Amino acid sequence: MNNEITRRDFMNGIGIAVVAAAGMDLSRVHAADGASAQSYPPSRDGLRGSHVGSFEAAHRLRDGAPFDLSQAAVTEHYDLVVVGAGISGLAAAHYYRQRRPSARILILDTNDDFGGHAKRNEFVVDGQTLLCYGGTQSIDGPAQKWDGVAKGLLTDLGIDLKRFNKAFDQEFYTRWKLQQSVFFKKETFGVDRLVRRPFGTWQEFDENPHDAQALHAYLDQFPLEAKAREQLFEMIWSDRDVLPGKTPEQRRAVLEHTSYRDFLKQYWQADEQILKYLQTRTHGLWAVGIDAVPASETLGMPGLKAQRAALEAEPEEPYIYHFPDGNASIARMLVRKLIPGIAPGDTMEDIVLAPFDYAQLDRPEHAVRIRLGSTAVDVRNVAKGVQIAYVNGGKVTRVAAADCVLACYQAMIPYIAPEASAEQRAALHDNVRAPLVYVSLAVRNWQPWHKLGVFYIDNPGGTYTATLDYPVSLDGYRFSADPTKPACLHLEHMPAAPNKGLNMRQQFRAGRARLYTMSFGDFEREIRDELGRMLGPAGFDFDRDVAAITVNRWPHGYAYSPTPLYDEPAHQAHIAKLARRRIGRIAIANSDSGWDAYTNVAIDQAHRAVLELTT
Repeated sequence: MNNEITRRDFMNGIGIAVVAAAGMDLSRVHAADGASAQSYPPSRDGLRGSHVGSFEAAHRLRDGAPFDLSQAAVTEHYDLVVVGAGISGLAAAHYYRQRRPSARILILDTNDDFGGHAKRNEFVVDGQTLLCYGGTQSIDGPAQKWDGVAKGLLTDLGIDLKRFNKAFDQEFYTRWKLQQSVFFKKETFGVDRLVRRPFGTWQEFDENPHDAQALHAYLDQFPLEAKAREQLFEMIWSDRDVLPGKTPEQRRAVLEHTSYRDFLKQYWQADEQILKYLQTRTHGLWAVGIDAVPASETLGMPGLKAQRAALEAEPEEPYIYHFPDGNASIARMLVRKLIPGIAPGDTMEDIVLAPFDYAQLDRPEHAVRIRLGSTAVDVRNVAKGVQIAYVNGGKVTRVAAADCVLACYQAMIPYIAPEASAEQRAALHDNVRAPLVYVSLAVRNWQPWHKLGVFYIDNPGGTYTATLDYPVSLDGYRFSADPTKPACLHLEHMPAAPNKGLNMRQQFRAGRARLYTMSFGDFEREIRDELGRMLGPAGFDFDRDVAAITVNRWPHGYAYSPTPLYDEPAHQAHIAKLARRRIGRIAIANSDSGWDAYTNVAIDQAHRAVLELTT
């Protein structure tokens, strides 16, 4: 692995800048990863997500250096051009074909794979195929959050949610006596210590014990001062109401306009050590710490037991609606439906291992074509529809269409759609996406996890949380149910800038800037260090046990979700409506236009955009 670090660090870091400056063909550089990986993007490892070659054209426009379009003649004509081959863009093509079955559609995407954030990572280790998700993770809360439109798409694709009741082995963690845990990192807490939680179910990500003695025994292992541990016990266990006499509406107003960190400081006088311990608890959902998330979004966490009871918080659905590659399977099912013959099968089970022929993506005989490595740089209305200019391999090309759906990041639209008004451009820029990193790591066995009795490791003082991949089996794919066999680990990093007085958007911008400066070697060195300290006492050896690493770097990750902590609801609703306003024959989709980072939102917005163009 040490030699590979040097190679990958060069290929994905400063070395790329050198070869690009020298005018070398980047496609040849990528070919060093192997011909098989070139023809099948999910098997590529190293630095993925927003990979080298996917964002440079967009950044050139952002920096005020437009492309010369004067020599770009229109070469093709379509009924619809979609910019963005993520789930929203693919769904838009699906809905357009439903309304106009004979339509010819071109989908452009700047990445080297379709699916957008629904990224599939695939490995073969010791003859065993391993699948993991490099982005969009699961079908979250389908009963409570998904409306008829989004559920209808699942039905169109043949996805039966009830099948996950069996596919997801919900007894796996209990059977193997695996629990959640916390790793206290020496640099923050004075000692390296892994503490296993002795109570609760695998789905309870917050302390909710029914035994005071068990809670005391658990907290006594924390490397915090006795006073802090005792206060944390009270915040978890007691029914103390720090907002006595307030009505539910008054409580909610306090919680919505106070960060969780400030709530604990103001109403509990929380010890600083407790705040350090809890700081990153909101990273998974918000990609930012408790200093920038309203307390109303943290009702399951310490210090809010009385508020949760008073507000009658809705119980969450089981988090089991998960394909082995996350929602990449939804993207793959959409592509299989749009381009018959690209992959065999027609069920939610056989999609998991269905071989995809990427050579079929962009063929003239197909009614729907997907053109990867193509960044839209100019989209404008003309007399008979829309013209779209894009860059592929350094060459600018124009195509024409009757209609266009922009299912790309909203922040990109002001640079490529010159007809958007100044007011609309400002509204589009208001959606600042959250940066994040999802790491898929293939290991030759998961025996250290078994020995420690853990499946999830929180890391409040460090960089990465780590977890065993979900125990999901579908069709011929089986998750690793034997600790001696290969498995996937999933690591997450949210590059927030906490406790500096920055709001959510400002922290996102700071984290994004930091991610773009990092090479694969930067990521791998930190992963090596932290996993070694977490798992080393149980026999983990990085060089021996790690077979492959894919770092899915997403500087533009989660779509921004407005919060009353920073956004006035009525004004934000106006901004959202203005940002997604149709521009002539150009409609706007993606989860951005729904201002929430969920797959059902991306689907709903695709449906709306197509209706705007076809009604």
